[in-house]
Amino acid sequence: MENRIWEIIAASIHGEELSPEDVSILHNWLDENKQNRDEYAGLQTFYEGNKGSLKDSINIQRAWEENCGRVKNHKMIKLRRQIVRWGYAAVVALTLGMGVLLLIEKEDEQIAKVEVVESPIVPGSPKAVLTLASGEQLDLQEEGHFVSKDSSKIRNIGNVLEYEAGVKKNNNELEYNILTIPRGGEYQLKLEDGSNVWLNAETELRFPVAFGGDERRIFLKGEAYFEVAKDAGRPFIVCADGADVTALGTEFNISTIQESGEVFTTLVNGTVRVVNEEGENCILRPEEQAVCKKGESDIGVQKVNTALYTSWKDGYYAFDKQSLGEIMRTLERWYDIHVVFVDDAEKLRFSGRVKRYEDITNLLTMIKLTNDVDFTIENRTIIVGVNKNRK
Repeated sequence: MENRIWEIIAASIHGEELSPEDVSILHNWLDENKQNRDEYAGLQTFYEGNKGSLKDSINIQRAWEENCGRVKNHKMIKLRRQIVRWGYAAVVALTLGMGVLLLIEKEDEQIAKVEVVESPIVPGSPKAVLTLASGEQLDLQEEGHFVSKDSSKIRNIGNVLEYEAGVKKNNNELEYNILTIPRGGEYQLKLEDGSNVWLNAETELRFPVAFGGDERRIFLKGEAYFEVAKDAGRPFIVCADGADVTALGTEFNISTIQESGEVFTTLVNGTVRVVNEEGENCILRPEEQAVCKKGESDIGVQKVNTALYTSWKDGYYAFDKQSLGEIMRTLERWYDIHVVFVDDAEKLRFSGRVKRYEDITNLLTMIKLTNDVDFTIENRTIIVGVNKNRK
């Protein structure tokens, strides 16, 4: 049934006439929950936004035949025929269980041989280390309830860390805990004020043992998504490597890029104020993104599809005409791998979505269907290059 509904969805998005039975199946699926409706709308957006730029010269049938010869799954042949009949450059990897939709931009007709490369590389998983102000360290692989030396209560249940401050000291000096997420990890934190924070791989969050009376200030390196509890008397401030983001009650994502010195703030709900190191500031509205760069006084503000920057929190990655270089850098942190480009392959662009917890070889296989790129896996290093065996 799972494959059937995705075939119906793909046909519907492409504008094909559905049978009464298929219409009923689609409507029932959409009525099940809001997540299904959002997913359908997202796929529509990707298709409508990319079909004009997709080239007719891509030969999906030949690419699929190359792949079918290497995968022992006869159901793929039926799906391949469906894709050819639809006649658009989208690959819905259903029968492999990949959870991938890729819309592929190509300039010419060149088909790659697809070989699934076995590797020990697995997706990331919940893991983190909490370093308390006292110096105590807690490995959050173990669930349970803890009480620290300062009487703070710590609950680590279901990959969510809940922190409740203990006895506050009389002096005004704040002490800080540090939550560290390694490469290949993720975690969720509930702060003492009720705010929720989702932390992505290779991220560090420094937060006070107890918030002060006039503000809630924390320090971020890496990427995190925030749902801020409302407290008009105490603004919530995230200091993120050259940018301060202030909110009262809102949802937003912050990503700091160490290599380029950039900080991306993407607003989902509410309002935030962004201030850079030069003192320049701007107010963001929902679906806007601010970009602060070290050494530059101006703050760039643009309208964005927020799902492209926040989907990691919901268990998948979304890409819209994003370079392979950017995509692989994202995957580096999540899969804890090292990526090496040997030529201009990193400039190729892709649109689509992939489940965050998939085996990386599934994603690489689908990208190789474009014939533009080759992957070689050596231990935890992936070497990426333009395919040299083009026809």
